[in-house]
This record gives sequence, C-alpha cells and structure tokens, in this order.
Amino acid sequence: MPEGESPDYVRTSTAADIILGFSPGKFYRYAQPYCINLLLYFRDGCKANCLYCGQAREVAKDAVCKTLIRVEWPLRKLDDVIVSLKKFLQSGCSFRPYRVCVATITNPKAVEAEIEVIRRVYREVGMPISALITPTLFKREEMMKLREAGAERIGIAIDCATPTIFDLLRGKSARGPHRWERYLKGVEEAVEVMGKGKVGIHLIVGLGETEKEAVELIQKAHNMGAETHLFSFYPEEGSVLEKWPRPPISQYRRVQLARYLIDCEISYAENMKFNNVGQIVDFGVPKGLLEDIIESRYPFVTSGCPGCNRPYANERPSEFPRNFPFRPSEEEIVEIKKQLWTYSPPQNTLEALVKYLKENFK
Repeated sequence: MPEGESPDYVRTSTAADIILGFSPGKFYRYAQPYCINLLLYFRDGCKANCLYCGQAREVAKDAVCKTLIRVEWPLRKLDDVIVSLKKFLQSGCSFRPYRVCVATITNPKAVEAEIEVIRRVYREVGMPISALITPTLFKREEMMKLREAGAERIGIAIDCATPTIFDLLRGKSARGPHRWERYLKGVEEAVEVMGKGKVGIHLIVGLGETEKEAVELIQKAHNMGAETHLFSFYPEEGSVLEKWPRPPISQYRRVQLARYLIDCEISYAENMKFNNVGQIVDFGVPKGLLEDIIESRYPFVTSGCPGCNRPYANERPSEFPRNFPFRPSEEEIVEIKKQLWTYSPPQNTLEALVKYLKENFK
C-alpha cells in the first residue's frame, strides 16, 4: 500500500481523536464516546456519489479535509492509534471505550484494507470490533474474512428507507454505484455469516421518506435478523443536500420510539397506525405500557452496536439531543413527550426532494 493510505493510516472521528490523546478537547456533559470510530482513507477518495455525504466523488476534492457526520476526521497512523489505545486501556482510567468500529469507503482497495485494519487492531488490542461495510464491495466471502480477522459485528448503512429514495441519493440517478437490491442481499449475507442480532443497518430519518416507510424498513430489517441504528439527517457542508432541511424533531422522536418497540419485539409495524400523511398515531401498544416504556427513557438513547453512543453526531452540543449519549434526565423526558405528540404537515417529503434535486443536482 502507498504511504499515507489504509491500512497503514486511518482517519479517526474527532471524539476518538480526543480520547486517544491526539487532539485537545472536552466532552459536554461528560458524554465520552464508548466506541473508537476509525475510517479508511485512500488518496483517490470514495468512488460513490451519495448526495448527502461530504465524501461524495463529485464533491470531495481533498478527502482528508472533508467532514463526515458533522465533524472532521483527522488522518493518523494505525500503529499510533493502536499504541494510544493500548496505553489508554492500561492507564486504569475509570472510563474506557467498549469497542472499535472500522468503517470502509467505496474504493477498490477497501476490502483488503478493511480486513487488515481489523486484523491488526484485534491482534494488538483484543476489543470487540464492528465492521461498517458496503455490500457493493463486500460479498459473503469477504464478510467471512472480516469475521476471521476479528470482526464481531457488521454494520450496513442503507441510510434510505425506500428504493426510490435510495436510487435518487445513492444509485443510478445520483451517478453512484450502489443498488438497493444489493444492499438488502448484503444484509441477508451478513446475518448468515455473523448470526442474528450481530448485524445492524443504518437508517437516516429525514431524506424524504414518511414515518410509515421508515417503520416498514425497520421491521423488514428486524425480520431479516438485523437491528436498526438510527440517525437524524444533518446537512453536510459541501454536499448536494447541504441546504436540505433537517427533519422536525417530532418526526424523529416517533421513528425512534417505533424502532425501539420493533427491535425489542414489543410491537410490530403491522400493529401501528398512521394518518393520511404517514405519521405514526398509534404504536400498537397498550397506553399504560407505552407510558412506562417512554418513562424508561431508553428509546431515546443512541441506537447502535453495544457501546456505541456517538455523542452529538446528529446535532451540536448546544442543541437538545436527538440521540442521547446517556439516558435523558427527568426534565428532558418531559420535553420529549411533548415532541412525540406534536404533529405538523411534513416538509421533507419525496416530492420536495425530487424538486430540490432538480434545482441543485445537474
């Protein structure tokens, strides 16, 4: 591999960079990350063209400088990351991360690099490792190699709730290589390789789907043996969707609660009821039980692999959290209840997305 690229170099999330001692910084409300997030890097960047991503092929002129999920990802030597992680774990600090997540990008060199990074980290550190991959590059055989290298879980960022939105933002219509059918097949293959409950899909709320469509994908993934890790859309500077509105927090709260109920098998999509614009009006759970679940505050904590809390990945620390990196306080759950039952006409609809793309993506 050329010097400066993966597997010898990786990018670290800003939070991971602080935890590992590479960058100065503090965590608001002591919301330290329990997962060290690493991202592959290649000089020629990502070959995909996802329109909401700062790394999209037609946008990213300098792959090191672009942000991802709201923050910068500094480039570090993998050996230095491993040394820092081992020192941190041996320091006796009361706080310690639980896992490492190694994320790929869509590049022909990514398969071998992802396997090698995971092999090195697992051999040297021995922590649980998640591999965040694209089924466009990783087929069943490559997934088996990831497991053999030390990956304990696999994540697949479907991101879009419907095949239409997927095509508009990631597929042929976006001049990208990804295909909806291949992603769903990839989830099936990952469950076959890793086992049920060891695979997670990423879903971004607010890309033009209805709440009903989001819930249906969550249920589909659960039926396949996968969990859903939920994100709220945040406009990435420089991306095609940089001016696309964030979803109302009420929309996100309802999908958040529905995800919890489905993944915990307390309710199912077919038991839920929706209004004429696809908003959830009944979660299919007796009122008393639903109130107890909401009061538990767990549905509103970041959903992801065990130990993944992604502090402030969906919003700035100064904002009311969408994904809480800790259990919300009693005061915060009062506000969450108001958000859950607030309904307004949907703005970020499929029709609005199509119009936006006609004006902003040529």
